Amino acid sequence: MKSKKAYVFLMSGFVIGMLVVFYIFSLQTQLREVRANQQNYEKEMASLSSVEESDALEENQEFLNHFFTYETTSDRYKNIETYMTDQGFQATHPSGSELPKSVESVTSTMSGLKAYEFNSSKTEAAFLNEFQLSTDFNDVTNTETVIVKTSLVYVKELGWKVDDVEFVGQLTGVN
Repeated sequence: MKSKKAYVFLMSGFVIGMLVVFYIFSLQTQLREVRANQQNYEKEMASLSSVEESDALEENQEFLNHFFTYETTSDRYKNIETYMTDQGFQATHPSGSELPKSVESVTSTMSGLKAYEFNSSKTEAAFLNEFQLSTDFNDVTNTETVIVKTSLVYVKELGWKVDDVEFVGQLTGVN
């Protein structure tokens, strides 16, 4: 009777021990999965933030190309609307109020863009842009190195948009 009791006790201990071992292995497996998911989420977050930043840079370049490469001044403003917030669009007007109606032959081209990015948050970015601007008016061409500051904001469901444009100046004596 004692040996039967000892045998049942040992078997119960063995079964309980096996259950504990299986439970520990299960917890370890779950922990490995959680850590793997955490690493995947961290990688995904890093890629998302870099995508947003490169999207801001791309939007900045697209805006500058459309704003400084044009055939007429009226076409210039038609071509930039999709890249801008209302506030940014108003900032591009020469007088700040009304769009120019000119259809005169003024052409402009931009080349050699160097954009320097300054992020203030995940939804705001600013760029100092340096480039060569060639403008033809009445068959006279003028080329200069220009510095323009652009500020972009991230608008939900629309992406990055130019919110402000500021002409900083020109570099003289630069080839």
